[in-house]
Amino acid sequence: MKRYLPFAIIAFVLAAAIGAGAFMFRSSQPEVSTPSPSPTSTPANPQMAAAPKGVVTIEEFGDYQCPPCGTIHPDIKKVKSEFGDRVRLIFYQFPLTQIHKNALDAAHAAMAARLQGKFWEMHDLLYENQKLWEEMPDLRPMAAGFAQKLGLDTERFKRDMDSAQVDAAVSADLRRGQSLGVTGTPTLFIDGQLIENEKTTLNNLRQIINQKLGGR
Repeated sequence: MKRYLPFAIIAFVLAAAIGAGAFMFRSSQPEVSTPSPSPTSTPANPQMAAAPKGVVTIEEFGDYQCPPCGTIHPDIKKVKSEFGDRVRLIFYQFPLTQIHKNALDAAHAAMAARLQGKFWEMHDLLYENQKLWEEMPDLRPMAAGFAQKLGLDTERFKRDMDSAQVDAAVSADLRRGQSLGVTGTPTLFIDGQLIENEKTTLNNLRQIINQKLGGR
């Protein structure tokens, strides 16, 4: 046993020296850490900011060439006028392109007008003149006329109608509707509650809104 003792001591010292050297080498290297992924965010729809207390939100998915949408439009306007700031109205584009040839262009016209701060004015003109343009071979000349009537920069309006920004906005509205199970228009939600089509009369809408307001 004593014969091997010097060798054991030498081996121990050598191992300790190697270990100390490795530690010193690692300590001299800069620390490398894997960065945490940055949080991502989706741009919020400006209309979808949280509603203040005591405000009822109406979400409408509509198609400007849809006759029932045109029929309900005056009632929605009247409800908004009667309840004022107690009702927040949000309109989502849901063009039924399979059956309405001008619906997509109309949606683009409304969203192009929004870029110049005239969404609701264009929205109203499209619905109130639906019979004039629904069967036109090309809606764009009339839409440009509406833009001029509203005092918009018509050249910019025409460019915006064809822009990727407007196309993306319409597509986002469609996806939201599809995620909620919307298949036709008009489809209304009041504070997230789907309103059956037969209940979208003026009197029923008033009653539902009053119930929502009274429960707060």
